[in-house]
Amino acid sequence: MKRHLLLTSFMLSALGCGGSSQSPEAKPSEPQPPVVTLPGQPNDGLAPLSSSTPDTNEHLAGGAVTTDVQNEDAFSQSAPAIRSDFALDAVFKSGDHLFRGTHKGLGPVFNNPTCQGCHIKDGRGEVPSSPQRAMTSMFLRISDENGQPDAVYGDQLQTFGTVAGHPTGALPKFNGALDEGLAYGEAYAFVEYENVTGKFADGEEYELRKPIYKVTDLSYGPFNDTVRFSARVSPAIFGSGLLHAIPEQYITSYADPDDVDNDGISGRAVYVTEPISEQTKLARFGYKLGTASVLQQIAGAYRGDMGVTNRINQAEPCTENQVACNEQAALEQNSEANGLDLSDLDLAQVEFYNRLLAVPVRRGFDVQTSTWQEDVKHGRALFFDANCNGCHVPRHKTGEAPASLLGDVDILGFTGESTPIAALSEQVIYPYSDLLLHDMGGECAPIKLENAQGGSCQVGENCIYVQLCEGLADNRPEGEASGTEWRTTPLWGLGLVQQVNARATYLHDGRARTISEAILWHGGEAEKAKQAYLAMSKTERSQLLAFLNSL
Repeated sequence: MKRHLLLTSFMLSALGCGGSSQSPEAKPSEPQPPVVTLPGQPNDGLAPLSSSTPDTNEHLAGGAVTTDVQNEDAFSQSAPAIRSDFALDAVFKSGDHLFRGTHKGLGPVFNNPTCQGCHIKDGRGEVPSSPQRAMTSMFLRISDENGQPDAVYGDQLQTFGTVAGHPTGALPKFNGALDEGLAYGEAYAFVEYENVTGKFADGEEYELRKPIYKVTDLSYGPFNDTVRFSARVSPAIFGSGLLHAIPEQYITSYADPDDVDNDGISGRAVYVTEPISEQTKLARFGYKLGTASVLQQIAGAYRGDMGVTNRINQAEPCTENQVACNEQAALEQNSEANGLDLSDLDLAQVEFYNRLLAVPVRRGFDVQTSTWQEDVKHGRALFFDANCNGCHVPRHKTGEAPASLLGDVDILGFTGESTPIAALSEQVIYPYSDLLLHDMGGECAPIKLENAQGGSCQVGENCIYVQLCEGLADNRPEGEASGTEWRTTPLWGLGLVQQVNARATYLHDGRARTISEAILWHGGEAEKAKQAYLAMSKTERSQLLAFLNSL
């Protein structure tokens, strides 16, 4: 763990002989150097973590918000504290129902008709099995070279559109919206892979798959001349209420933007404007830290992924240059206030559901003997030795979990109160993330136009936009994040990802088929940790993976 160090210096004073006419003129005091506080253990009242001995209750990843369920429903359980409270349990189940269902006002363009369709069983989405299958739980964010939304397509590509005769959504069609005036999906994105091989220090070979993103069938005309893409697989959502409840100062204690401790890690805190309160708050959610709260995150997803407008995101996902999209939006029959697709009550119940999802218990721990499996324990020590914990900070403590900005709800409506969520408050949790931005290295070639055979292409239906990057970079600025920066993904539940969804993969774009592959894609600030993994023996690698699979 990083430590707090205080750099100080002595003041130098000019000394003279009292009463002597020959004494030199007193020199002014030298200015003190600035006090520099290095990142480290927050002032949360907890003893520093040991690299060799796990905490007594470390197996309870979510503290009291931990579930024993470890099957395909492991990510869909409610916090134990609300199960015996009829009113709270009813709100949770109502939010669950809304999360799984469709809503009035879907579209005019969208990626998936339900929340659950993206966050499969409340876990990760998946990469389509072939380029011929449309993305339904992943998508591409887009912008120009400065991170500004595309003038025609906005900041996200929606694959499906609302067109009569297409009950599940109309796929993109080259210039279809322009020529026919119909709200086809915006563009068709797919991924192909190039194999990359390498060796561990002991000679064992590995193979990675490097993604090549391609976009075709643009329904509303060409992209801007400096277009950028960033692929995103929908992340798991359990435990988000606990992350929301960590006090800001505990998170920022790990920030080290100038790397003053010279360990190669320089996590940055990001601040955004929280809707409704309009206050500047610490960002905690999104692959590039774009939102400050669970409410802000889900409200954005409703609008961006489903085209469902709400109190926080009231505009349809159509730019002013998408005539067909706006004309279709005008046909929507909305019964909510101000013509919105989603009521405040529904939004509040879905927020409650998201925040109260429990975290799975760790594997590899014997409750009867209070002992860990030896390979898990050794793997944990290797995790610390490689300084993986420099970004994937194991432990946090929640404070008072803030009330919803929409107010408290029951099954029928708002109660008129706004109270903190006791079940999420004052919990010692083990998410394995510092919730900060880190530079993960890599770079991208400029996006180019090619034909299906890989030859040069200038314009027309046969042209395909192609993005090829090295490492984890996407070359797309977003908010305060650069094209190489990403939020540290929480690792809790990592070992159950493919138990919940056998087709799920890892990293922000799903390129890694295994946890080992995910490690080998690390670069930038994580390069030293990756090199430590490459240098491990086969036994040590097995131990490290046993530990990661126990999370």
